[in-house]
Amino acid sequence: MTGRTVDRVGRSESAFAATLLVAGIGFVAGSPFLIVAATVPLWYAAASVIGTREDAEIRAHREMVRNGDGCDSDGTATREEPLTGDPGDVVAVRTTVENVGSEPIVDLRAVDGVPTELPVVEGTPRACVSLDAGETVTLEYDLELQRGEHTFGPVTARTLDLTGSVVETWDVAATGADALSCEPPIESVPLRDGANDFAGTVPTDDGGSGVEFYAVRDYEPGDAVGSIDWRRYARTRELTTVEYRAERATRIVCLVDARRNQFRGASRDRLAAAELSVDAAERTVDTLVEAGHPTGVVAVADDDHAAVPPGTDSGTREAAATLLESARASERLTNGRFWHFGVSTDPFGEIEPSLPGEAQLYLFSSFVDDRPVELVERLRTRGYTVRVVSPDPIDDDSLENRFEALVRRTRLARARSAGARVVDWGRTRPLGVVLQNAISGVRTR
Repeated sequence: MTGRTVDRVGRSESAFAATLLVAGIGFVAGSPFLIVAATVPLWYAAASVIGTREDAEIRAHREMVRNGDGCDSDGTATREEPLTGDPGDVVAVRTTVENVGSEPIVDLRAVDGVPTELPVVEGTPRACVSLDAGETVTLEYDLELQRGEHTFGPVTARTLDLTGSVVETWDVAATGADALSCEPPIESVPLRDGANDFAGTVPTDDGGSGVEFYAVRDYEPGDAVGSIDWRRYARTRELTTVEYRAERATRIVCLVDARRNQFRGASRDRLAAAELSVDAAERTVDTLVEAGHPTGVVAVADDDHAAVPPGTDSGTREAAATLLESARASERLTNGRFWHFGVSTDPFGEIEPSLPGEAQLYLFSSFVDDRPVELVERLRTRGYTVRVVSPDPIDDDSLENRFEALVRRTRLARARSAGARVVDWGRTRPLGVVLQNAISGVRTR
């Protein structure tokens, strides 16, 4: 508990003015009643001068829970370590304030120390109550997570005495949970078919250099001496060559839709679709590069296009992070070691020729117009493997929004019909689950 500040609300001047006004009217009207009533404001002013501090004592305890995780039988969060989640997840917070003093608190104002970066989407972190000794009040509200580490501040308490003239303010450190983390890693990002001709870690259906047995074939001039099956030669005097399953690298391109119509959330207090797409792409890139898969990023704005070519070095990761941060902030995509494209009517039109022929494409877009689904259909026609993660930016409350949601689902159905794997990312689904559902296991080509 921090030091207290005590302020007195001075009302003497207004009380004297009221006394003179009422007394003057009483003398003019010859009313003894008004003359006596003129003394009432003086008594009120005297009470405010002699008003004393309440010396209130309170205690605060904070609990948090996300999607039922870490709850006991009654649904209350029991963990006190930092709670983790994904961008867009909603965390329920309950802060209980108790009057631990022996006297009642006539007027208590309490405000929880909510991190400034996190919006309150439901409920309120404030209360204005009267508490008897031992009585409690609970502040209940929901926060939407955003990237970063977030620490709660103390509960700010303010009390007023019975006359309302003595105001006391102090901070109370809450026990229990006090931190939120929104940077969880993806444990794995499974891959599909689409390996290139470079050595890597993805098994294929081709023979070559590797460690897993693939086939035995007749010897051909030029075969390495070490690949000859000498045991068979000793038995049959026939030269044969042992082949192993080739392991090759897979090039990935993460395409992020950062056009203006993507900067829209399901409500004013929720993250925009573009921000959610950037978060998902950023985590996917980090995981794939860490696993050794050449991975690149393409960001598409209304009048600007930029990309980081697939790679696995630290420079690729830094350039991808810079590009995605620009897309998150809706800035022009002109900084860094990027490829650039010209402006066209279709912002996706000039991206296709630059894509590696064997690449796998992960598309992050809310599908609020036809451009993304048309891109998916063209890419599937050309044989690309396409995965779609689509944040849902539409609130279904109104008739207009319900119709818009229906049109969006129709676009996603078109993408599925074209052969893309599609995950419709609702606001209640954690990002880790979304990415695991979006990308299936390894398939050999």
